[in-house]
Amino acid sequence: MSKMNIWGITGGRRGNDVLVEGVAQALGGTYRSVHTNLRAPWKWLAPYRLAEIAAKADPHIAPPFPDIVIASARQAVPHARYIKRASRGRVFTAFLQNPLINPAHFDFVWAPAHDKLSGANVMQTLLSPHAMRQPDLEKAATEFRNQLVPKTYDGKLVSVLIGGPNAVYPFGPDEMAALADGLSGLAKQGHRLLITLSRRSPDSYEALLRQKLPEGSYYLWDNEGANPYRALLGLAEQIIVTADSVNMVGEACLPGVPVQVFALKGGSAKFRRFHSAVEAANLVRPFTHALEAWPVQSQNATAEIAEAIAKAYARHLTKETSE
Repeated sequence: MSKMNIWGITGGRRGNDVLVEGVAQALGGTYRSVHTNLRAPWKWLAPYRLAEIAAKADPHIAPPFPDIVIASARQAVPHARYIKRASRGRVFTAFLQNPLINPAHFDFVWAPAHDKLSGANVMQTLLSPHAMRQPDLEKAATEFRNQLVPKTYDGKLVSVLIGGPNAVYPFGPDEMAALADGLSGLAKQGHRLLITLSRRSPDSYEALLRQKLPEGSYYLWDNEGANPYRALLGLAEQIIVTADSVNMVGEACLPGVPVQVFALKGGSAKFRRFHSAVEAANLVRPFTHALEAWPVQSQNATAEIAEAIAKAYARHLTKETSE
């Protein structure tokens, strides 16, 4: 198969970009990122066909079209469908996550198992794809070790991935205080904490952590300089992650160390199905202010998803040639 030209199309949210970039990276080839930036009324009409009017008018969407489109997010649906139609079916379209319309509108659809999406062209995995690989984590760990880890400490290196409020998890200050208390207990036992906050984390969460954690017991990224996120995963002997992000939990499962999830009030049926499934598979356990250790292996669905897309694309090419 010749080198593929891939367009990744999303609505611009980082969570969707990560899915698309990871799969495109695993497929290889050239890659171009497109953000739809739909305005009213088109952003309200997506994913339905009428919103293709906006895709047709988008100056970033014009021939020559790519070999493959990998799209994610509701607002990327009109662009992917328009390109499929404008190329008369030549372009192979893959969609990541539930497109909220019939999956048959695409050549391939991947959805997380907790979405309970089915169809002849639908693939499901428990964890989501991402753009990280074990060698990336090892390289980052080497680069950042001297900055993040003191020469001597008594316990384990525990990386802590903290999200923030979203549509289904209020994740209020009381919960952040409870998490900080649990982390403080680990620090007092001699464990070294490597902490990162997400873009959704209120500024008050950083202040709360600095107030409650013993001085010198932790590293907290302050959003200045190079992002050490991969290093935190690569250095970790154990990981604690908040429950508000499916992507963060999946990424935490890549290093192959015990992962504990800090439960939050709220959630949704889909989030509850996800957390129940990863616990049942023994990929994670709850964090209740104490570390737990058990045998685990690195988990990464990205290569599996990319392989399935490559096979579907090869069948697509065969069909194109025969017609």
